[in-house]
Amino acid sequence: MIRHIVLFKMKESSSESDKDRLVLELRELKESTGGLMLENEVAVDIARLHNSYDVVLNSVFENMEAVGKYAAHPNHLKVLETIKALCSKTVKADYLLPSTA
Repeated sequence: MIRHIVLFKMKESSSESDKDRLVLELRELKESTGGLMLENEVAVDIARLHNSYDVVLNSVFENMEAVGKYAAHPNHLKVLETIKALCSKTVKADYLLPSTA
């Protein structure tokens, strides 16, 4: 299993409704990408410090092949357009989850 985490820094010009839109679109990805995403948690930062990012996507995939299919999925690409319009920076990490067996 692969944990896929992405942090989003909203542009200075982005509004709270822009942030709400991003959160909604990210939450919808689990269903709209055909079940490639096994878990999907989206949250908003509450600390709001100078080094904070504004939104986080914390998700799980079966393997890196599923992450690749997700990355190329048309509904994911549509959300990427929203991200490009509303966010100044993103950072991500993909890592192998320890076996639960």
